[in-house]
Amino acid sequence: MNISKKLNQWFIQPIIKRRISRASVYEYNGIKLHIPAGVFHPAYFFSTQYLLNTILQLDLKNRSFLELGAGNGLISISAAKHGAVVTSSDISEKVITNLKINALSNNCQITCVHSDLFDNIPLQHFDIIAINPPYYPKQARNELEMAWYCGPDFEYFRKLFPQLTAYLSPTTLALMILSEECDIEKIKMIAVQSNLDLQLYSQKKIKWEQNFIFSIQKSKI
Repeated sequence: MNISKKLNQWFIQPIIKRRISRASVYEYNGIKLHIPAGVFHPAYFFSTQYLLNTILQLDLKNRSFLELGAGNGLISISAAKHGAVVTSSDISEKVITNLKINALSNNCQITCVHSDLFDNIPLQHFDIIAINPPYYPKQARNELEMAWYCGPDFEYFRKLFPQLTAYLSPTTLALMILSEECDIEKIKMIAVQSNLDLQLYSQKKIKWEQNFIFSIQKSKI
């Protein structure tokens, strides 16, 4: 582990966890969000803004768009403001309640679904799906940790990939962001078990961390 990553682990992460333990307000490109305590804050995590900037390069007008695990809602609200027909889901009722308030205050129409992955999302094909998953293999003890930890045996991905296949059409663009700090090869192997392929779509090093965006496609074999 290099010095930058050690500093991040020992000093920066604890500071961020303390800050996101309190509710706050965040503004980005004309969007004003109330961020509840314990919800990932877009100001402190590279992945949200990198995935958002990638999505905003797409033609979103009248496209059906799903953000799976919407959290703070920045991506969903931004997509809606660019003309997408947005569905946002999250496992947390608190997040869904807050997302409805944020959507209303930003004059956006979003379908909000309280759902553990795809459990409560009506079966349909989306044009675009955005996923910013938890990926550290550890058991989450509370809602905040559910944004970090995917279960000791990658249970999040073992449930995600079999469900995802039913929502993919041949033209669906499903994008998932991962960090070099996670076990990407393990996640790819789990995807293969559901006849899915992860193809590198984009990558970017932000400060000390290399980030990767993968497209998820049905295997052609």
